[in-house]
Amino acid sequence: MEATEFVEAMGGPVQPAGFPAFMSEDAVEACRFSLMIMRAHLSDFDRAIGVRTTVELVDSPFFTCRAKETARDHHVITIPLGLVCRFYVLADLLCGYLQGSKVMLNLDVDAEWESLWRLPRGLHPLFGAPDARTDWRKELEVLHSGVCTPEAAYDVASMTSLALMFIIGHEAAHVYRRHGPQLRAMKHLDVVRTPEDERYFRRFAETDADVMATHWVMLAQDVGRLTAREKGREFSTVTAYFRLSCAVTALYALFDVHRKHMGSYLEGIYTHPMVRRHVFAVAGAMASANEPDAYGIWPRTEVNGWVHCAFGLNGLNIDTLMGKFGKVPKGYNAVPVSSLHYDSQSMPAVQAAYDREMRFYAVMAACHESLGVLRMGTTPEAVRFEVPDGRTMAELLEAGDPAVRAAHAMSVRAEAVRAR
Repeated sequence: MEATEFVEAMGGPVQPAGFPAFMSEDAVEACRFSLMIMRAHLSDFDRAIGVRTTVELVDSPFFTCRAKETARDHHVITIPLGLVCRFYVLADLLCGYLQGSKVMLNLDVDAEWESLWRLPRGLHPLFGAPDARTDWRKELEVLHSGVCTPEAAYDVASMTSLALMFIIGHEAAHVYRRHGPQLRAMKHLDVVRTPEDERYFRRFAETDADVMATHWVMLAQDVGRLTAREKGREFSTVTAYFRLSCAVTALYALFDVHRKHMGSYLEGIYTHPMVRRHVFAVAGAMASANEPDAYGIWPRTEVNGWVHCAFGLNGLNIDTLMGKFGKVPKGYNAVPVSSLHYDSQSMPAVQAAYDREMRFYAVMAACHESLGVLRMGTTPEAVRFEVPDGRTMAELLEAGDPAVRAAHAMSVRAEAVRAR
């Protein structure tokens, strides 16, 4: 399939007139600018590893981004307009809660409770699966008209463009880090042997893409600051980081709203959205540490952005509980709306899950980069997570964590391949 054929099959490129009317002109222009910047940025990485990457925003109502190798070393990435529009509406909605209540609902979400949760009808256009029987643009427009925050229009436009950059960075990282070709090579070389091995490799690849996307959006802030300085313009690093933190938090709030419980993510391809958000925070701190102008600003600003979004989501939960967005079927619960259900009880579980994931990730990243059968981009030193030392690894293996055991076994087999 040719690249143009794939793009058309995914909905076709979005023209300026294809954006819904409820999106501001600033937001539309910001999205087009982000797309242009990321295309230029990725062309440098394409030259470095000998591939070609095409990125298109396509006219599709779906959440899911797609990537396809349409010819040898030519990859096409499509970002659905529906995802960008949903983010825009959610960002606008959350900005309306910034001056609201700062009291968190304590929501104990276990596996049984999770099965009793349903979206109220009014939030289906934002969080629900697309329905071919409805006009998704019109439904989002109706929702947006009731939740928009006009005084935050520029912030919402900026957050939307940053979220788009992060999404593109995540998808492009799969190309730059050669996740697909590497998995095929590892299966051929008997490094990846079982469906469980493949699932764990894909889990590593998703976290790897989040780390790379974080590195790239942080780099974009640095470029913006330097460019502004060269042209004698003002640039607030605090504001830029705050918007970025809000944008990525809100983006993760959109994902997997039907799964809340941490245990639902132990064995799948993705980690829990709260764990993914924590990866972003830590990788962002690592990336900012090498920038003298930004050192020390990111940690406190990132937390400030996260807190504002967390309270915004809490306000959304309260309004949902009060019936603002309609009723749910009898016998079901309406909250929490997002998987980012922060409360006083959730953080120890998030930290424990994060620690487990990053140990697994570090082992798999070392295995991925050291196999040596493909030309790929390496993890930048700024966001390289250290592999556990021998003693720690022995303790992890003795504890019997299946993810760490699988990663270690694949590393041993990869070492045997290198030794041939």
